[in-house]
Amino acid sequence: MTTPSSPACGLARSLLAPKPARALLPRCMLLGMAVGAILAGSPAAHAESFAPAKAGAAWQSVDCKTFDVPAAVAAQSDCGYVTVPEQHALPKGPTIQLAAVRIRSTSKSPAADPLFVEQGGPGDSTIGVIVDWAVPTLPELQAVLRSRDLVFVEERGTRYSKPFLSCPEYDAKNIAVAKGEMAYTDPSWFKTCQERFKAQGINLNAFNTRENAADVYFVAETLGYRAFNYYGVSYGTLLGQYVIAQADKHKAKLRSVILDGVVRPDIDFNLAGGHSVSFALRNLFHACAQHQRCGKAYPNLERKFLAIVDQLNQKPVPLTLTTRVSKQAFVTQVDGNGFATAVLYALLRPYSGNTARGTSIPKYIHAASQGDFGWAADYLASDLESSDGSAKGMYHSVLCARAKSVLATPSQVLPPAFPQLIAWGTREAETVANVCAVLQADLKPPYVYENTDIPTLVLNGAYDPVTPQPYGQAVAGNLKTAYVYTFPGLGHGSFFPPPGMPATDCVMQIATDFLAKPRQAPNSSCLTQVKPLFVVE
Repeated sequence: MTTPSSPACGLARSLLAPKPARALLPRCMLLGMAVGAILAGSPAAHAESFAPAKAGAAWQSVDCKTFDVPAAVAAQSDCGYVTVPEQHALPKGPTIQLAAVRIRSTSKSPAADPLFVEQGGPGDSTIGVIVDWAVPTLPELQAVLRSRDLVFVEERGTRYSKPFLSCPEYDAKNIAVAKGEMAYTDPSWFKTCQERFKAQGINLNAFNTRENAADVYFVAETLGYRAFNYYGVSYGTLLGQYVIAQADKHKAKLRSVILDGVVRPDIDFNLAGGHSVSFALRNLFHACAQHQRCGKAYPNLERKFLAIVDQLNQKPVPLTLTTRVSKQAFVTQVDGNGFATAVLYALLRPYSGNTARGTSIPKYIHAASQGDFGWAADYLASDLESSDGSAKGMYHSVLCARAKSVLATPSQVLPPAFPQLIAWGTREAETVANVCAVLQADLKPPYVYENTDIPTLVLNGAYDPVTPQPYGQAVAGNLKTAYVYTFPGLGHGSFFPPPGMPATDCVMQIATDFLAKPRQAPNSSCLTQVKPLFVVE
């Protein structure tokens, strides 16, 4: 099979980005936080807000243009690098630099506990995706700025931090796979990348979630914050859980946490890819059947979808793809896995292009049942090349280091997968395992839930094919104070629906209510107004 890279290998890459300006989803399908005895609900609202002049010695201010921050955002921001230990257990050892952006609150008297925001991947750029694109485009973060500062830490190894663990070899691998010139599970691309890192003196064993979590605290303390809140999406939710676990080990105190599109720490989300996509599709198929116009226009979606996968596995169809960066055009053969990958990309961001009209996925599946796969070309081509610099070295160092935490099987945590998709998840897991065999990362101890009294808001999307609702519910079940909400019709990352949708105002209300009083259940009555939307033609 010669389809492009499918996403079950990661969590969330550029999940916020509109098509086609950014990839609709990660190059690899996927995909916090802070400390201690919190003063839940006890706002430090009268404390003095941070100013760059009061930052610790580890802070170095830079022009926000260094991080490509739009001028309007830069005008209310402080940008810089924070020098942190390469390994926090060796504070006098080698160091690395983390890019950071602090956007000042629009309030005249902001709360003293900012919201730290972290992107997914692992390996995606928090600054590149959220600061540079989402802040000036979407209203959700502007709502938070009305009460407190926002702080964005570019996770170690990602685009604007130093070093940047980019592997351009991965782009070449994707294109070779799509052309049928390379096996999907071949790890040889990583060998070349790893050799380059070694030559540069980069210690890949320092790039893992434990160190990432310690970075969050280090930056908070460097910037002079005594307490903070945390928001993470996709891999950022796994990072958030590690930040919670470290909450009693640092000076800065974690007041509250928002987890959006939640990763279970004990599951291999790549291996579970067939199960999680099946879960999301069943939700979508049911919602369409219950919708008067969608159900009438596109009946029997599950049967059609599975029939298409079976047919393509027997006889793949040719499809011309054009890469986004180098503009290479070539013909690939789309089999059942490739078709499922295109649908997955559409599920990750069901309302793409900032339109609130509805999701086109039922229309796409119906078109494919009629032999029309033209819509799939954009989705499959969108992730062949990394236009915004995903850090594939960091992605694999993070996943490989946490192998001991994977204790549950997909069948233990999710309903049965469509049989046609089980092998797809197995292939994704094998692809990562092959890279881990090359990397030989130091394995970290299994994740353990600690500091479970920190208030946590859990957000799920009903169509999320990577981190489905049961993941969020399971994580919340291990926390003493957790509020769980699932948004109908949304995909991966519920906090960022397009403007104009009922879900947009609803998620803003729930999040701001929670941040104001994290030990009190937020007003979620607006969820009754959030309905799935479909494009019917």
